[in-house]
Amino acid sequence: MRLRISTAILAIALSAACPGARAEGLSAHRIASGLSEPIYATAPAGDARLFIVEREGTIRVLKDGNVLSTPFLDISDHVYTAENVGGEGGLLSMAFAPDYAQSGLFYVYYTAPSQAQGSSMQSRVSVFSVAGDPTSDVADPTEHVLFHLDQPNTSNHKGGTIAFRGGFLYLGLGDGGGGGDPNGNAQNNGSLLGKLLRFDPSDQAFTPQIWAKGLRNPFRYSFDSATGDLYIGDVGQDAWEEVDVEPAASQGGLNYGWNVMEGSHCYPPSAMSCDETGLTLPIYNYTHDDGYCAVTGGAVYRGAAIPSIRGQYFFSDYCHSSIRSLVWDGAGGTVGPVVDHTEITPDAGVVTQIVAIGQDGNGELALVSLAGDIFRLVPEPGSAALGLAAVAALAALRRVG
Repeated sequence: MRLRISTAILAIALSAACPGARAEGLSAHRIASGLSEPIYATAPAGDARLFIVEREGTIRVLKDGNVLSTPFLDISDHVYTAENVGGEGGLLSMAFAPDYAQSGLFYVYYTAPSQAQGSSMQSRVSVFSVAGDPTSDVADPTEHVLFHLDQPNTSNHKGGTIAFRGGFLYLGLGDGGGGGDPNGNAQNNGSLLGKLLRFDPSDQAFTPQIWAKGLRNPFRYSFDSATGDLYIGDVGQDAWEEVDVEPAASQGGLNYGWNVMEGSHCYPPSAMSCDETGLTLPIYNYTHDDGYCAVTGGAVYRGAAIPSIRGQYFFSDYCHSSIRSLVWDGAGGTVGPVVDHTEITPDAGVVTQIVAIGQDGNGELALVSLAGDIFRLVPEPGSAALGLAAVAALAALRRVG
């Protein structure tokens, strides 16, 4: 399966003169298929395996080109997806402890049934460990629930990502659902909803700190592995999708504006004006024109196989199936041309329902399709993006994939 997109240098040159221009350079190679609603993919640093999260409650291992038959972890009996009411719940992501190679600890974020009055769903963060050596392909099923939060009785806006930076674990939570944040959670410092939370794993109480607020549904966010900068894809309401960035040097406390604003625009759209004081606006936002509906935040490419795209942030949209990238300057907020990487090979179709752009243990990007497939972003044979290292990597991938 091929995704024809630009190399960084040529794309920037072309898009500056003609937005949306494309050039050859990369393709999307299917590395796993037949999965049950895969929703996230990641790996410990330096690990050759890829860990694939399936929404209904299993984590599977892609090893040597094959998805192992025995799940790494199965907590499906704990997970509530709310799928019967169009819910956005489930086992949504996982994160490996920074010292996973020694400790074997990893964390998961999922939604479980709630017994609280007025709530049907509970957000949970739990910790597990591998069974024996950290190189094991099977985890110990013993669960330790570290954090739980009963959600409003709605099926959407439950967030979806946990990730480590600097020894701290972060969790993005949506505003609790319902159109327009009816309970005002995102701007309410007394609510954990509509927030990015930070936890210190050494804190036995695992007490959440509100790191940022004003988020509608930060379903996918990531930290740049080279700089520590935070990139958030915050899903919009009816009109605008946005990408937010927070520099690694930030001490937290930023307000990303929802529900005073949707993207860089006043909310509701009928509002003639709004108070932007103290708000941090997105570095990029886009409309729902042409079939876009929900941003899928991705990752900054830091792999070795394709040097020409290193430093670009790749993201997608659940409804549109296109992949785009941008470069943030890391200082004054200037964004280079947003490059549209559209899949155009007619006999291959498109990568649909992209719900995550994960990273393997070497920083290569994995496109996760809820339809059941995982694709790796690779250089297209014969393209200008191919160096000697990339040629070798591609050849190895073709052998095992």
